[in-house]
Order: sequence, then structure tokens, then C-alpha cells
Amino acid sequence: MMIFITGGVRSGKSSFAEMSAVYHGKNEKPLHYIATNEHQDGEMSERIARHQADRLNSGYSWRTWEQPRNIHELVNEYGKKDVILLDCLTNLVSNELFDGWKENNNQWENEMFRSEVFRKIMDGLRMIKKSSAALIVVSNEVFQDLPSIDEGTFYFMKMMGELHQQIVSEAHWVYQVELGMPILRKGYDADEKQCTSCPV
Repeated sequence: MMIFITGGVRSGKSSFAEMSAVYHGKNEKPLHYIATNEHQDGEMSERIARHQADRLNSGYSWRTWEQPRNIHELVNEYGKKDVILLDCLTNLVSNELFDGWKENNNQWENEMFRSEVFRKIMDGLRMIKKSSAALIVVSNEVFQDLPSIDEGTFYFMKMMGELHQQIVSEAHWVYQVELGMPILRKGYDADEKQCTSCPV
């Protein structure tokens, strides 16, 4: 199954995602954490350290994978009993879309390249979902600010919106976290073949 969790910055979505992974692991399934962050400034490093400490103190065993790009490369590392938490989609998209910007390689300006990035990310998510017991994807709401006139930001937000829509259409469960409270937006009962209440 695939679970999609979104929310604003510091909304509590990562903590809820970790709790959801533990719930679906039920003490029996291995827990994996795919960290997609690449550029770590002081504030980001503090947040990463806090999340790492939370996982360490949770009493559950997590295996962390540092994977800022090419998540499909991890697919053979997981088994049908594994629960995978990817945090977060926002960093993954930024890393893939703007790969090479330091060398002034603005591939993101090319429509074909942007389409390939979209396909690459969705294919990676589908492959991991298929090879594991559960895939939990965390993302950020990047649409609350005023639209940017910067072209790169425009294409980034456009891709995020398109990915969110596609992932929501394929996910079994969708949550929006606000003020630390998860709001169920979509729930699917595989036995009843219909949307239902949230399991956690």
C-alpha cells in the first residue's frame, strides 16, 4: 500500500509519518527511512538531528538510506515485509529537477527533461510500493505563498502539484497534517473496496 502525508513546515507531518510506519510495522516488519535531503544548513541539520533522535528513542529499529536522487536504485533492498518512509518528496523533486545547477546546467528549462523527472520519480515510488509492505511518502504544501515570478520556482511548484495529484490518485491513504493534527483526506479499505475511516 501507499500512504501520502502532506502538510506545512513544522506541522507535525514527519512525526505522524513515523508513528504511521511503526503502526504498520506492528513490531514485526523492518522499518526503513529514505532521507532525501542533500543541502544541510544549520537549521536543517538541527531538524534532521531531532528526527534521528526521535527514531532512535522510539524503541524501534530503523535503517536509514541517504538517497537525494534515484530512489529506484533502492528497490532491491526491500522485501515484502518492509515498511518504507520517504521524507520528503519536496527535497527529492528539487534535487532531481535542479541537478547540475551549480555547473550552470539548467536542464529544468527543457520540457522533455521535466517530463522525464516526473516519470522517474513516479516510477521509483511505484517500484518501491510494489516491492514492500507499505510505502509512506511525506511532502510539503508549497502552494500557500504568493506565486513566484521566478521561472525555476514556477516549474518546481507545477511539478509538485502534478505529483501530488498523481500520488493521491494512487495512494490508499492520504492525510493532511495541520497544527500537529492529521486530517484524513482519503482512506481505502481493500476488503470493502471503498473509502473508510483512518486506521491510526
